[in-house]
Amino acid sequence: MEEIEVIDKKSKKIDSKKLRIKKDNKNLESQDYLEHIFNRYVCNRFRFSNACTKGRSEIAVTGAKAYKQKGTGNARRGINSTPLRRGGAVAFGPKPRSFAFKLNKKTIKLSQDVVLSKISKKIKVVSNDVSYKKTKEAVSFLNQFKEKKITLLITHEDREFIKAFRNIKDLLIDFVDYFEPEVLLVSDLVLFTENSFKKMERK
Repeated sequence: MEEIEVIDKKSKKIDSKKLRIKKDNKNLESQDYLEHIFNRYVCNRFRFSNACTKGRSEIAVTGAKAYKQKGTGNARRGINSTPLRRGGAVAFGPKPRSFAFKLNKKTIKLSQDVVLSKISKKIKVVSNDVSYKKTKEAVSFLNQFKEKKITLLITHEDREFIKAFRNIKDLLIDFVDYFEPEVLLVSDLVLFTENSFKKMERK
C-alpha cells in the first residue's frame, strides 16, 4: 500500500489516497520483461501501417493476350498484370495491417503494478474541486513544482484540463486508459486527476 497525496491549486496536501500495488523486488528480470511486454502491447495498439501495394486481382488491365502464343519469336506471355511485367502487380507486397497482439488481463495487471511501484514516489493526485480555465492558471500551478518533465493523466470526464494544459512545454497529457509505461518511467512527476486515479484503482 502506497500513500498518494491529493493536492489543491496551491499544491498543498488536502487529503491522501492509498494505491494498492504488489511489490516484488526479488525477481528483477521478470519485472524488466513485464515492463517491456506491456510497453509493446500499448504502443502496438496505436501502431498502424499505411503501406499498400496492388495484387494481380487489383490491377486494371485488359484480360486479352498481348500477342499470339506462337510464331512471334517472343517468350510465351499471359495476362499483363503479372509481377514480371512493367505496370503489373507486386508479388508479396505490404498491405495495411494491425500490429496489436493479445495480452492476458493478469499480465496487464502485474505489469501495471510494476510500473506504478517504480513511479509511486512521483505520483500526485489533483483534487476535483480545482478547475483550470486558462493556460496562465495552469502554468502558475505547474511552476510550483521543481520537476521539468511532467505527465498529466486524465479521463474523458476531465476534458476541461486539455484546453488549459495543452500548450505547455514539457507537459504531456494522456488518457489513463492508454498510458505508455515508458513515458511514465522517464517523467519527473506524474499527476493524476481524481477520476483517473479511481479508474486506475478499479483496473
